[in-house]
Amino acid sequence: MTGSVHGDIFEMYLSKGMKVLDFASNLNPFPPRDLKEKIISSIENSFFYPQNNYSTLVDTISSSTGWERENVVFGNGSIELIEFFFRMLKRDVAIVQPTFTEYERFAGIQGLRVTHLKWDIDEIIHFVREREPEALVICNPNNPTGEFFRKHEMLEMSECCISSETKFMVDQAFMDFVKPHDVHAFQIRSLTKILGVPGLRFGYGFFPDDYGRLFHETRMPWNVNGIAKAVAEEYLPRLRAISRYVRKRISKERDHLKKGLRSLGIASTGKANFLLCHSIHKADEIFRFLEKKGIIIRKCSDFRGLTDNHFRVAVRKRNENRILLKSLEVFVQENS
Repeated sequence: MTGSVHGDIFEMYLSKGMKVLDFASNLNPFPPRDLKEKIISSIENSFFYPQNNYSTLVDTISSSTGWERENVVFGNGSIELIEFFFRMLKRDVAIVQPTFTEYERFAGIQGLRVTHLKWDIDEIIHFVREREPEALVICNPNNPTGEFFRKHEMLEMSECCISSETKFMVDQAFMDFVKPHDVHAFQIRSLTKILGVPGLRFGYGFFPDDYGRLFHETRMPWNVNGIAKAVAEEYLPRLRAISRYVRKRISKERDHLKKGLRSLGIASTGKANFLLCHSIHKADEIFRFLEKKGIIIRKCSDFRGLTDNHFRVAVRKRNENRILLKSLEVFVQENS
């Protein structure tokens, strides 16, 4: 399942004039109230080329994160930065699984040898020390499991990678839904997840050493459109406050959703804005039942190590979470 599937699904529904309740996309249900107004007011930027050196955008990212300007990178979604990282590699990569499927796809495109590791810090560190892979890739918080390595654990892995000369990439697309922290690695983040506007496409990050310069020397010109640039410059300075507010709201809704799922016999895990669920029923059966009610979830059998009984749901607003739970209750009753 590639990243295009989300878009394919919703384009199909839109073409039929259908509205759906989207529990498949892991987006913030509590975006800034002035976001839509800001996007509309930025439409004028579409009639001009962005300044290709993006100096004001670099300044904004640098001042908002504390990163040095030469280490700042940005792209048409975080996927552009991830693709660049894999394009740099020549030999092999270790990927902590189960995780975002695009990593393995990019590794295949580049002809890299792939080792799959479990979400276990001792196993990861032992492998890096013993095998010294060219690269290590972790999604933190992890998609789709919602697991999260704490700062001291990430620092331990970072130090291990430095001593082994292993390039360390941390996909932090969902970092704003937990407590953000820095680590010496290729840090890749997404602004559009926390703002809830994936169609806007804006990713940014920190590339260590000279890799930031290398990225800008080889990236496509005007890789960030004028609207995305304006939105990033508006909301990055406010991101810490936005993230704190959202974390509080998400925490309450996540607990409510987990409790409701548990009462239906559905196990769930996750520390970000989504839950990985496991049911005695096939996820495909649940998907088809909910789809008829205008609710979309994410089946997870295509993730390495997961099964036909796994599915993922986003944490949404209370009334929407209740609709999902009520529909799942009906499904369980009809299939018990």
